[in-house]
Amino acid sequence: MAVKLSPLNAGWILVLIYAVGLTGFCFPQTTALMNQLVWVNLLFTLVMLLIFHKKWNQVFVASVFLIACIGYLLEVIGVKTGYVFGFYQYGPTLGFSYWDTPLMMMVTWVTTIYTTRQVAEMVSKEPFLTAVIAALLMVFLDFFIEPFAIRHHLWAWNSIDVPMHNYIGWFVSGLIIQYCFIKSVKFSTNKLSLPVYLIQLGFFIALFLLKK
Repeated sequence: MAVKLSPLNAGWILVLIYAVGLTGFCFPQTTALMNQLVWVNLLFTLVMLLIFHKKWNQVFVASVFLIACIGYLLEVIGVKTGYVFGFYQYGPTLGFSYWDTPLMMMVTWVTTIYTTRQVAEMVSKEPFLTAVIAALLMVFLDFFIEPFAIRHHLWAWNSIDVPMHNYIGWFVSGLIIQYCFIKSVKFSTNKLSLPVYLIQLGFFIALFLLKK
């Protein structure tokens, strides 16, 4: 008898996967394997998230495609010039790169923009305020991602510390993309959005605290 995949079941599957990853990153013997699976987990998370998106139409598909492309181009410009987020370079962990930027960054931009928008819409329905809240949620998540990313060679900064430029760049670019996304396409709540954001945030906060 087939078991129907519900948002609750999907959420628990993701909790299990991220818990295994968290455990794996805590032990030197399994860290290398976990690094190889980072891009797989990111892609799997987005696929699971979009399974529960209800309103598929041309506007939504075009919007997701544009978010992926704009996010990727921002990363390319950032790597090549340092203007967007500061000076940094990507490592090998995120897989295949083009223009010195992993294609997997398209996946991370779509996941982050989508989930933070949905979480922000639980607080506000006014487009600009929603975009501000979503951008702040993006920056908050990135603050805890940075130590993990540096430690596990997702990317590296030219400076010793993560520059404030990075967080400003995340907020400004996130605010603009979120506002355009909110104004251009409307859709109902995806029940997996909040769990995905909280699972990823909890994962990075746990590693942040464990590695202090």
